[in-house]
This record gives sequence, structure tokens and C-alpha cells, in this order.
Amino acid sequence: MKVIVAGAGTLGRRVARYVGDKHDVTIVEQNLERCESVTEEFQSCGNIRVLRGDIDEPAILLEAGVDRADVFVAATGDDEDNLVGCLLAKNEYKVKKVIAAVRNPRNRWLYNRSWGVDVALDSAQIVARLIEEEATLTDLVRLLDLREGEVTLTAITATADGTLAGKSFAELSVAAGCHPVALLRGNDVLVPGEGVRIQVDDALLVLAGPGGSCQIDSIG
Repeated sequence: MKVIVAGAGTLGRRVARYVGDKHDVTIVEQNLERCESVTEEFQSCGNIRVLRGDIDEPAILLEAGVDRADVFVAATGDDEDNLVGCLLAKNEYKVKKVIAAVRNPRNRWLYNRSWGVDVALDSAQIVARLIEEEATLTDLVRLLDLREGEVTLTAITATADGTLAGKSFAELSVAAGCHPVALLRGNDVLVPGEGVRIQVDDALLVLAGPGGSCQIDSIG
């Protein structure tokens, strides 16, 4: 897929890093020094390019390829810029999925479909998950990092040909440091208990403490 990330701050860079190995990513950043820094950071990644410019300008968005983009992520540090960028991406260029980072909680009410926003979030990992699920339905995605990466929450989707479906929490085989904590089934959250068995398409949430790494092949 083609993904445009507006803003090369911490959030924008993390989104690009999470999805850049599988998708074509263009980062749009107005600040010259930040552009140079992020260009150097991703110089070894052929799927990520950096464009200097203002996302409020249609010419810059077109140069970034917004008219061919599958996903637009507004991750600048300014809510006004994010909203204008989203409005252009969705209404002018018909980008399928528009995701925006809310910077000031007081502006949260503005982040809606009328401004072109499909999803309003403030976590790079969750943004990356939305992009990945739309494109590839990957089985394993890291949802978020806690305590600067010391604790992680991972979602593993049960597939028809996998090893999770049909098992209870007690029957799961997990690596040291990994703790299955809940199931997401549609809009329901199920906690471990008698009679709770994993079904196809359920998302198993696994918490890993410091040093823990929960990979697909370590849980089954």
C-alpha cells in the first residue's frame, strides 16, 4: 500500500518505522532540520522517502502522491494542520483511510467524518495496527508499548489453520514472561474463565513483562 505520514515527529517516525518494511511510505515534514534528520534515519529503508513541505498545501500533497494513497496519517504537532490535511486527503483526493493524531484533548470533538477523519488516535502502534489489518490481516501486531517498551501488549488473531482456535486459556502454551489476559470477540472483551474457548477471528491479548517477547510460534 501507499501510506502518507504527515509530520516527522516521534509519532510520525514510529508509524513509518512500523509499516515501512512492508509498505511504500512518504513522510511530509515542514521543518528543514527535522527533514534532514529523518532522511538520515531512514536512509537504509528503500520504502520510505521524505518530502519537505506543508500538508495544508495541495501541491505538496500531490507531490507526495496523495491521489494514489491508500492511507493518510496526520501526525503533526498541530491540530489545525492535522485537520486541514485530513480534510484535503479525504474530500479532495478520496483517500480510503484517514487517521489522525489528536494533540489537544479539547479538540477531540473536531476529529470526525466532517473533517475527513476516519479514526482519531494518539498511539503510533495502534495506527500501525489499523494500517496492517486493512492491508494484510497479519496475525501478530504489537498494540502498544508501556514503560518505554519494558511492557508490551500484543494481539494475536486466531486463524482457521492456526493453533489457537478451540483452546481454552489453560490449554495455551506460552513462553516465559508472556501472559494471555483477554480475548477480543467483535465488540466484546472476554476474560479467562471456565467455558471460554478461543474462536476463529478472536484476538488474543498477551501481556509481556520486561524481556518477554511473544511471537506467533511461541504461543499455541
